[in-house]
Amino acid sequence: MFFLDGVDIDSIAIQSVSEEERRLKANDRDYNLPFKYATNAIQTSKYNVLTFLPLNLFEQFQRIANAYFIFLLMLQVIPSISSLSWFTTVVPLVLVLFVTAAKDAIDDINRHRSDKKVNNRKVQVLINGELRSEKWMDVQVGDIIKLENNQFVTADLLLLSSSEPLNLVYIETAELDGLRPILR
Repeated sequence: MFFLDGVDIDSIAIQSVSEEERRLKANDRDYNLPFKYATNAIQTSKYNVLTFLPLNLFEQFQRIANAYFIFLLMLQVIPSISSLSWFTTVVPLVLVLFVTAAKDAIDDINRHRSDKKVNNRKVQVLINGELRSEKWMDVQVGDIIKLENNQFVTADLLLLSSSEPLNLVYIETAELDGLRPILR
């Protein structure tokens, strides 16, 4: 269990200096809000309904084999160059594009489902002195959260305290692999 014990929460301020100065206060959403930090929602999917067809076709024609078939198709349209019909190139190309697009669509739908499941997991957040159940995607920079044993974590955290002897903690990072924050 992680929790801040015996410390005046309102007096904690964390400051990091890089290219530009960033400031935040622990457990002070109103103070941290104007800085417009990234949200905690994750998105591993590539496409949405509007972008699937153009982006998927763009990605598929980045492959040399598909670009070769398009080039071959352009040559077959010129009757004096080709002895074969354009149909002999279009059918295999469309079939390959369709099967690949179907596979990509299924993979992306599964990613959308996984993202929704992870973003909607619940966590205990200390807000105005009381623990409230929040979705992981609603956790904000500076929030103090309480974690239980074997609970999934979908945010970067600073460990303040542990109930284990010597404040030892075991963290498995496999859940974080492949996830990226949504920047808005």
